[in-house]
Amino acid sequence: MLLSSLSILMGAILVPSDYLWVYSTHIILVCLYLMWSKRLIVLFLTLLSFISIISSELLPTSPLLLRVGSVVLVDFERKNLIINKNEIPSVVALTKELPVSIVYFSGQGRRQTIDDFSLTFSSMASIHEAQSNASYRGEVTNILLPDKNGPWWQKQLYVKKQMAQLTIQFADEDISSIDQVHFSLHDQLFTKLDTLFGSFNSWRFSKALLLGQDDLWSERDTWIIRTLGLAHLFVVSGLHTGFMFAIGCLISRMVWRCLPSQIMLSGLTRWHFDAIIVMPLLFTYAYITHWGEPVVRASIMLSVYLCARMLALKVSPYSIITFALWLVLLSNPRTVLSPGLWLSFSMVYLLIGYCQTSTKVPRLFMVQVMLSTASMVLILGWQDAISSVSILVNVLLIPFAAFVWFPWGMVSGLEALAIGSTHSYELLDRLLYYVIIPVEWIAFNLPLLFFEQFVSSVPRFIMLLLIACWVYQSPLKRGVVSALGIWCILFSSMLFNVSNADITLANRENTLTLSDRNGVLLSDSWTGIDLSRLMIGSYLKVDRQHAYILSPSSVKNLSPQMLLDHGIEWVMFKREESEQTQVMLDALNVDWLVISPGESLAFYFQGDYISLRHSSCIYSFFLLKSDTCKRVEKLESVLNYVQT
Repeated sequence: MLLSSLSILMGAILVPSDYLWVYSTHIILVCLYLMWSKRLIVLFLTLLSFISIISSELLPTSPLLLRVGSVVLVDFERKNLIINKNEIPSVVALTKELPVSIVYFSGQGRRQTIDDFSLTFSSMASIHEAQSNASYRGEVTNILLPDKNGPWWQKQLYVKKQMAQLTIQFADEDISSIDQVHFSLHDQLFTKLDTLFGSFNSWRFSKALLLGQDDLWSERDTWIIRTLGLAHLFVVSGLHTGFMFAIGCLISRMVWRCLPSQIMLSGLTRWHFDAIIVMPLLFTYAYITHWGEPVVRASIMLSVYLCARMLALKVSPYSIITFALWLVLLSNPRTVLSPGLWLSFSMVYLLIGYCQTSTKVPRLFMVQVMLSTASMVLILGWQDAISSVSILVNVLLIPFAAFVWFPWGMVSGLEALAIGSTHSYELLDRLLYYVIIPVEWIAFNLPLLFFEQFVSSVPRFIMLLLIACWVYQSPLKRGVVSALGIWCILFSSMLFNVSNADITLANRENTLTLSDRNGVLLSDSWTGIDLSRLMIGSYLKVDRQHAYILSPSSVKNLSPQMLLDHGIEWVMFKREESEQTQVMLDALNVDWLVISPGESLAFYFQGDYISLRHSSCIYSFFLLKSDTCKRVEKLESVLNYVQT
């Protein structure tokens, strides 16, 4: 009946509002059945689920009484956001604190997001009094509201229970001091580690592996990691919590062997020491990594597992993980909309299914192959392409990270924080040099699998079915057929030629060239003063042929009058232009796209739909996309809007 409690938590979020009567009927029938069967424990769990739903979803919430242009006072230390109540047209719920997320730009121009600020309303006198206590005045420039049916950024606000996301602009003289005021303990740790290890070339990857911080990555590094399918390794996840669990168990076993016999005969078991040592270690690591959702979920799962073993409860691992899933949803039912939740628990269920009968090395090797294969199937559709040797790279790097890189990095971090020495990490950096260089070579030189070759969802459903069959098979020898089937489908795209682009705009030797499958159509070096020869709209099969133009050899020819006379809406540059040119284009509402030397932009005509692929943006599931990738997406949407 734990599944019924799970359905209550999930149903409140997933059921459309028009069918809430079905949801409420389900709860009533379940409760009546539990009362009739006298299953009091399950009834208690069901009522807890119902109370959680009422408190988080069904109670009325206060409206967000804010507008763009409102002046607010931000207290970073107390995480308070104060607004003058005289600016609010209504006096309803002025005493209630509303959780909001704020966005601002730091002194380095980096976008900063902080959740769980308390929005309060106060008088002007109180605002002046609070401003003297290290608070900063800012102006609200944008308001984003949560929406569980909206795009991912609004859905994320809904999952995090934020009433809104406020973009705040501060005075230039306050930015530098703001960056220093709200440093928490883990931010101070990160800053010190960056200072000590920043000179090492491998630190940008080690920081992501150990702490889940990829702020030192370039676009090139991000492309390499995602193409090789290693994002789960360098973004703190349940895998890293598993590493900490193994380290904690090793420490617990060492302590257990050193204890006197009187303590061991007192009734304490090794499971007690595992719970005492490992559980605080897991949640300490969760705090250091900013309470990342995957880490918290994995910590709850492993803690529930340890408690069950400590209490000698004879329950299956599947029941323990299902109970952990119920606890996670009980704390926040909205996480049912988070793909990471289902990815984490599905991988744990798969791991249990493959490891519960044996832990011999051959089986563990097959488990690693299975998980790497399953991860490739699960990310199918999230990325346009992935390396053909992704499985092999995962099989080699994950054990290396688990047994060498992660523990060695943790020891080096403790050494640096304790005595300020980097000798241990210096040795690790020398070792990682011989790891990173081959990984980069593999990413750029070995062939890729382009998943867009699957014209329908049938291959993916077949692979998911084969994974389910593989899980069902025991021992794994009978699952070889499923593995071979998955690999055949995954690598089938290599048997077909990747479709050539219909039109390609490339920057070759600092010259923009437009070509099709038969040859060169246009080059920016062909024209002198006649800018009409740079129009590319006719080749793109759009009605507004003069709206798209290649950048002339001299940007001076892009005068405001010329742009207005020809109705130009998009300009293709071959380099980043000056800020003055960008300001002019913005003022004229003209968009632009940069195709740097060696890069290309491919156009695919698929009936009435035009698909674009920039050579530096071949992946699509990346939330922090570069400016170029965002502009490519905008151009694609504009072209298809014109088509319709």
